[in-house]
Amino acid sequence: MQQKSGFTEGRVDFKAGKLIRIRAKFRDDKIEDIRITGDFYIYPEDSIELLEEKLKGARIGDVDKIINYVLEGAEYIGIDSKSLSMAVREAWTNRK
Repeated sequence: MQQKSGFTEGRVDFKAGKLIRIRAKFRDDKIEDIRITGDFYIYPEDSIELLEEKLKGARIGDVDKIINYVLEGAEYIGIDSKSLSMAVREAWTNRK
């Protein structure tokens, strides 16, 4: 079965009312480019940019491990590492 690639956007809403929005470009089973935005708070503030960089080139199967590693020690409100993983996987599932 041939994998799809191209741009896709996935959205995940949480009970706390916070939103994670993912826009990603995939090639086969790898993330070529990714942008993570939303109305959540994370500190240090550059954690999301660092996460985006680490996810570029990663296989979709490694997403959980990378997110957990990068966000270890970060403080966040409205999201958690599991929620971010779910959002990235939703973008992967909805790719076109």
